[in-house]
Amino acid sequence: METQAQTRTLKELRASLQEIDAMRRVKDISDAEREALEMTSVSLRNAERIAIAATQKQFIKDMETQTASLNEQARVIRARVTQMNKMPKVLDNIESVIKTAVKILVAIAKW
Repeated sequence: METQAQTRTLKELRASLQEIDAMRRVKDISDAEREALEMTSVSLRNAERIAIAATQKQFIKDMETQTASLNEQARVIRARVTQMNKMPKVLDNIESVIKTAVKILVAIAKW
């Protein structure tokens, strides 16, 4: 919700900037009015920079949260894969033992 408010504020700032810039382009305004409009434009641009920085910080914070969640899921998956790989290793060892026993029995039978 906070990000939506920041985005809305940013849009409003940009709309205000466009209005001020259009007013500054009018040729028949006094120097004092033009200067006031320019100062307003500078203030709005500073506010826009602050809003952009706040939005970026919020996005970074959200991404870090999502990354932490993904890292936790990856850890769980690795643990499960390790656990699932234990059984085939045990079966491989049992198969090796059985093959060796069969070789021994075959050798004994040939005697």
